[in-house]
Amino acid sequence: MASKIKPFTTGDLTVQWAHLHEADTKFGDDAANHSCTVIVDVELQKELDALMKDNGVEKINGMRVDNDGNTLLKAKSKVFVKENIKAFPCRDAKAELTQAIAYGGDTVRLRLAPTVLTRDGSMSLFLNGVQIIEKKPYDGAASATGGFEVT
Repeated sequence: MASKIKPFTTGDLTVQWAHLHEADTKFGDDAANHSCTVIVDVELQKELDALMKDNGVEKINGMRVDNDGNTLLKAKSKVFVKENIKAFPCRDAKAELTQAIAYGGDTVRLRLAPTVLTRDGSMSLFLNGVQIIEKKPYDGAASATGGFEVT
C-alpha cells in the first residue's frame, strides 16, 4: 500500500521530453504509460525538498541529472492507458481542453500527485494533468519550407 499526499500544481517548467501523444509501450503493454519529463527549476526543487522532508523520504523516483547538468523529473500516468484513451488530454493556458500535445521545449505546468511507496519508502510523483502555457514554434517537416532555407 502507498501513502498518498495532496496533489499540487507546479509553476512554469520546460519540457525536456514528453510521451503524451500515445502510450509508451517500450517495456510492454503491461507497463504502458504516458509521461512528461521536465527540467526542475529552483522553485520546484524547493517544493520537492520540502515534500521529502515532510514525509521522511530520501529519494524521488524519476529524478536524474542529464549530461548538461539539468535536474530532470519524469512523471508518469497509466490512467488514460487503462481507459483506452490514446493521447493524454492536455489543457491550454486558459485551462481549457486542447488538442495540442506538449513536446520538448514547450512551457507547461504539471499537476502531480505525490505518493510514498511502502516497498522502499521512496516517493513517486504521478502525472495527473498537463497545462500547456506556451508552445515552442516547430520548424520541421510540417512547416512550409520543411526546415530548409530558400536558395
